[in-house]
Amino acid sequence: MEERKIKFLQDINNGTIKGAQKIIAQKLKISNTSVSLWFKNNKKPSLDNIIKMAKIFNKSEQEIKDVFSFETEETTSAENNKFADARDMELVKEKIKRFETEFDYMRDKIKNLESKIK
Repeated sequence: MEERKIKFLQDINNGTIKGAQKIIAQKLKISNTSVSLWFKNNKKPSLDNIIKMAKIFNKSEQEIKDVFSFETEETTSAENNKFADARDMELVKEKIKRFETEFDYMRDKIKNLESKIK
C-alpha cells in the first residue's frame, strides 16, 4: 500500500491502520469492500465520497484526492469526451462512405440515362 494511503489510515485511526478502512466504511455508510477496492487501486471513490471524507476527517478535498490519486471529474469527463469524439468521428466516416457510395450510384445512373438520351 502506498505511503500516503498508510499515512491517511494512521491519521484517521490514532496511529494505526488496522481497522481504519472499516471506520471509513462505517462513517460513509458504504461497504467495507468498496473502501478496500479504493485502497487496492481497483476503484476510485466518487467525488461525493471524497467530499464526505474531507469533512469527516478534517482534510481538504485535494488531500483526499491525492491519497487516492484521484482524477478530477474534468479529467474523466475530458477522457470520456475524447472517446465520444472518436466514436462520433467513426460514425461520421461511415456516413460519408455511404453517401459516397450513393453518390457514385446516382452518378452512374445519370450517365446511363444521358447516354440513352443521346
